[in-house]
Amino acid sequence: MQTIKYPVKEVDIKTIPRNRMLSLGITQTQKALCEKSIRQYGLLTPIVLMENPDGELMTLTGENELEILKEMDVTRAEVFITKLKERSDSGKAILLLSSLQKGLNPLVEGLILRELMKTGGYNQKELADALLKSKSWVSKRLSLIEQLNEKVAEMVLSKQLCPASAQDIARLPQEVQHTFALQIYSKSIPKSTVECLVTAYNNKTTPAALKQEIIKNPALAIQTINPVKVVKCGDNDTEKDISTRWEATIRLLLKLIAEVEIYLAAMNTEDINKYHRLLAVLCNSMGRFIKLAEQLISPGKPVVNGGVDNGSC
Repeated sequence: MQTIKYPVKEVDIKTIPRNRMLSLGITQTQKALCEKSIRQYGLLTPIVLMENPDGELMTLTGENELEILKEMDVTRAEVFITKLKERSDSGKAILLLSSLQKGLNPLVEGLILRELMKTGGYNQKELADALLKSKSWVSKRLSLIEQLNEKVAEMVLSKQLCPASAQDIARLPQEVQHTFALQIYSKSIPKSTVECLVTAYNNKTTPAALKQEIIKNPALAIQTINPVKVVKCGDNDTEKDISTRWEATIRLLLKLIAEVEIYLAAMNTEDINKYHRLLAVLCNSMGRFIKLAEQLISPGKPVVNGGVDNGSC
């Protein structure tokens, strides 16, 4: 009967550098749960390190636990250590171990694969064979990275942007990705909202003016895409927020009207016949809107039927 022994070693954890790739996938929630677990039960998940030929250590699994221990001012810990012959093998080991635990975001996997191809001289087939993956799996991860603007990739690496949001941003045209990503970062817009905004931008029926608003002002654009019922109250901040949103909506409306005017000017007889009913509805709606607006800017002028009129062109 064979016995397998684990290479356990006590090390000074403060000397272990942060594994930037592994730390990308760690959320604040995961960190909080990990810290709570360690304080209550101790270290339940083993930390696995790789030691290269130069004696340098790199985390293969347990980056979250390692960072928490450092923050708790723990100086030494027992860890599992494995030795790999080549520095580039660390990337393969990370992907292999993480795929077993489903621990990495596809974007992070793509970043590691790209790094392996650059530093290790691997091609896609060699990586697929080494990682026990299909060539299409490798290709999809790499294409995700190729679709991502380089500046946005740097935001992911510097932890300004979470990999999940970047994965959605990669679906946008590259030339608008960085501007959009900066807005997402500065306004702390959550991943679920990013997905909604990207989907709306890629929708063929979304007006060009709204697409522009999504890129440059996503926080206000989402209110147009997914409007929320607002209840008035006496709170000054809430009233200020409502006023800001109202002004942004009017400005967006002006952009949309300008866009519609261009379409109308280019319409031929066939288009007019095809959209006759829709144009009639537009006339009625704009007629009511104009009467309400005129009443506001011209006090004393009577409003027909309380501001609602069957206006015609």
